[in-house]
Amino acid sequence: MIDPLRNVSRRPGARLRVVLFFALLDPWSSAVNAQEAFHLDPGRETAFLGGGILLNGAAMLLPIDADAMWSRYQGVDRATLPAFDREAAYRWSFPAHRASNILFYSVLTLGIGGSALAYGNGDVLPPLAITTESLLLSAGMTGIVKGLVHRPRPLVFNPDAPIDMRRSREGYLSFWSGHTANTSAVTLSCAALIDRSDADPGIKAAVWAGGVAIPVLMAWLRVRAGRHFPSDVLAGCLAGALIGLTVPYFHRPENAN
Repeated sequence: MIDPLRNVSRRPGARLRVVLFFALLDPWSSAVNAQEAFHLDPGRETAFLGGGILLNGAAMLLPIDADAMWSRYQGVDRATLPAFDREAAYRWSFPAHRASNILFYSVLTLGIGGSALAYGNGDVLPPLAITTESLLLSAGMTGIVKGLVHRPRPLVFNPDAPIDMRRSREGYLSFWSGHTANTSAVTLSCAALIDRSDADPGIKAAVWAGGVAIPVLMAWLRVRAGRHFPSDVLAGCLAGALIGLTVPYFHRPENAN
């Protein structure tokens, strides 16, 4: 029997995103009840979730010739890179890469699950739907842009990085940073959700602070690891923030129609 999740198992969080997608397409009898802060609509949720899944699927199909890219960039002197990004080509840290992955999965778990618990009102579906939609759309748009731009990662120019990584397909998917974009999308979606809940003002302020600080930490780790240029993580933060704030906005009752 063919495993429908087989082709997504290589991407960080891809399997989790697909499982959440199908879990959220349950009967909507309890989801369409009036919500004080956010409103779910079957048509809109299907469009957002389906759109995210389609974007992720399309991104996986975009071709890239890693050998040709390696031939193009292997002779480039990192000292000639733009000044804003140049320092990243001198960075290489596997512990920083590992820490960024731990932070990423922690954000997914605590962000999606924690927002459902903190949102209150006894209904976990609105926060689950909104944060998952934000993640899917952010990941899908990131994958499309990466697959079209084919920007080399800083490690491609760094002789300290393993040669197999420098020549791999993943070595040419630098712009923009998926870790920072997806982290920003989830954390700011959570902040927008909790901001309209009955939570204490101090909790709301802390969540907003975390929504900004955590993506910044992620951005630093990705640059320190030699996986992204500063411009990659800056663009990722901005793209993820836009998605993370826009999705909850369209779920407000006053904006639902």
